[in-house]
Amino acid sequence: MTATERRLHPRVCPQGLRATIFVDSQPEPLSFEGDVLDISLTGIKIKLDKPSGDLDGNIKIALALPDTGIPLTISGVLKHQRNLSEVGLHYIDRPDNDKLDRLLFECTKLVRN
Repeated sequence: MTATERRLHPRVCPQGLRATIFVDSQPEPLSFEGDVLDISLTGIKIKLDKPSGDLDGNIKIALALPDTGIPLTISGVLKHQRNLSEVGLHYIDRPDNDKLDRLLFECTKLVRN
């Protein structure tokens, strides 16, 4: 039995899209890299290359548009952390809709059927 999708904004599951998470934590800032598992207009889920521990502090997500390589940075907060290698982040300082729409459009090209 398949669960009904209740999200307002559908998720796109791109293949090969990388992201870097920067955490402004104390006593020193941290950064983690990983693969984007899914992305939507309101959040992103990332599988980290290395376990992160608890992400506490201001979070920035940096990625590049898949086709053009144009960089995009989004502020976020930790929404969930299923384990130390997979995090879900909710955007708090979204880029303008045009940039985010373009990113999602480019991500749909990376979806494997």
